[in-house]
Amino acid sequence: MVIKGLNEELERVILCVGDIIIDQLGDQVGILINRTRHIDMVEDDVYMWEVKWLTTLDDPTEVPSPHYLEEESLKFSIVIGMYDWHSIDGGTFEL
Repeated sequence: MVIKGLNEELERVILCVGDIIIDQLGDQVGILINRTRHIDMVEDDVYMWEVKWLTTLDDPTEVPSPHYLEEESLKFSIVIGMYDWHSIDGGTFEL
């Protein structure tokens, strides 16, 4: 039952170029720039998102957020609250 509910929540997240994500842990803001299809040996289709992060890190010990995020992992991170998501189409995700 929990997995079915999680899958339904993941399907509600439709990512688009121009969407804004906010990294709650790293306190950074990013814009989704490009979606690229990759072929994987295990998974048939894997999609990657290029992210342009707008926040600069003042503390040299801070680790910058990754410039590429796998789509399903990004959706999962949005659903569990690691990232806030604001779509250019007006969509957001709230529990």
